[in-house]
Amino acid sequence: MISLVYNIKRVWRFFISFIYRLIFFKFKAKDLYIGGGVVFWGNIIIGSHVRIYERSKILGKVCIGNSTSISENVEIRTRFESIQIGNNCSINRNSLVIGKVSIGDFTMIAPNSVIVGSNHVFEKKEIPIRNQGIISKGITIGNNVWIGANVVVLDGVTIGSGSVIGAGSVVTKDIPPNCIAVGNPCKVIKNK
Repeated sequence: MISLVYNIKRVWRFFISFIYRLIFFKFKAKDLYIGGGVVFWGNIIIGSHVRIYERSKILGKVCIGNSTSISENVEIRTRFESIQIGNNCSINRNSLVIGKVSIGDFTMIAPNSVIVGSNHVFEKKEIPIRNQGIISKGITIGNNVWIGANVVVLDGVTIGSGSVIGAGSVVTKDIPPNCIAVGNPCKVIKNK
């Protein structure tokens, strides 16, 4: 009985993935897996062999490269800018990617990370912050980067290729390529 239920779920997910490919995506993604409760909205391009697991949201102008994995409860969203995610990347559960963000190939983002490629304007005291608008410098994350669990990356930051960001770090300034950086604020502690 359990095997029958499992097989029915597999067939249903394949069917839903097929319908999504026909209706929403700009080109036909091969071997696309879409888990239950996934939400899509906007101008989305998805490569081949992509896995998007349960209850994730992909909203706005988003491009996801080949062989990339989006774990459970991940939210990727943008309003006016675009989000580019390279090939062979992984974004693990409960992470958030918003605003203008570019992520290179083979990059790994651990659970509960927050990557925010935009910021609120807050210069005028007499106007509520929520009414002053949003600016976006954008975030660039290079190839082969490992971002540890619970990391926060703020707008305007570039993380160089081959770098490792330690768990719990808050990245407020650029990180050069091929180094290990940790802390709040995040600082380079070792060159690779």
